[in-house]
Amino acid sequence: MTTEADLRSQAREWLVLLNSGRASAADQAAMERWRRTSAEHASALAETERLWALLGQVERPAAIVQAMPRRKRRWPLPLASAACLLLALWLAPPGWHADVRTQAGEIREVTLEDGSRLQLNGATALDWNADAGGQRRVRLYRGQVDFQVAADTNHPFVIEAGEARIRVTGTRFDVNLLGDQVLLAVSEGHVQVSDSEGTERAVQAGEQIAWRGGRLQSLQPLDAARALAWQRGRLVFRDRPLPEVFEELQRQQTQQVLFLDAAARELKVTGVFALDDPQAVLRAIETALPVKLTHLPGVLLVSSDG
Repeated sequence: MTTEADLRSQAREWLVLLNSGRASAADQAAMERWRRTSAEHASALAETERLWALLGQVERPAAIVQAMPRRKRRWPLPLASAACLLLALWLAPPGWHADVRTQAGEIREVTLEDGSRLQLNGATALDWNADAGGQRRVRLYRGQVDFQVAADTNHPFVIEAGEARIRVTGTRFDVNLLGDQVLLAVSEGHVQVSDSEGTERAVQAGEQIAWRGGRLQSLQPLDAARALAWQRGRLVFRDRPLPEVFEELQRQQTQQVLFLDAAARELKVTGVFALDDPQAVLRAIETALPVKLTHLPGVLLVSSDG
């Protein structure tokens, strides 16, 4: 299921391509087909294009709006500042205001008031509430956390991550919020989980489960070598779609990644890499896959090769 955030991200990628100086007539036509796919696609593109045009940074492509006069608008300083703030908030990663955050490439252990220990992967953000109606609550906005929850049967420990709900009284497990999916890997004890439709399951030690599009999937045996590899300083990919690989890499580096065509999104990666060497992953991707990586200041453009 494509989320609103996914559509906005894809719309930004189309605008980057169309204003990169390398867009062809075929690219223009492909963008137009994407826009006409649904009203949601058209709305996401219009919203993105309006914000960019407001800042005067990108001209409105003729393929999107034919009647726009070809001139730059100069905005009064207060309005331009407000527009910059609006765009910054709109593009800001989820959880920029969170109580507990790590930067890209930072792995940190946090001890909560109740004695629970959390190990946060890079680019992770969460809120913590020790007194939420008799519960201990964590709201995970982005990233990955290894939870070692202090036992307290009178105060359940509840985690919200996207549409996922996880409830425990004391155990150890890993939660990975990746795009619109959540992955839970239980290494000790047991965990109660539910989804947006009210489906509930118990997940035991040695099992893992995923939420996709807000819905629980089937239970699977725990693949600790892959799911918990980051705790040992490794990245393990087994036929992982390229967008997911880059999303994990963005936990280790701040570079924004933009896909310029659908073919590149379909490529998959298999390999084992050092967590602290994301450049090795990029080199392997460009060597092993039919893909071109274009490095710009703060941005990495990804396109299929040829």
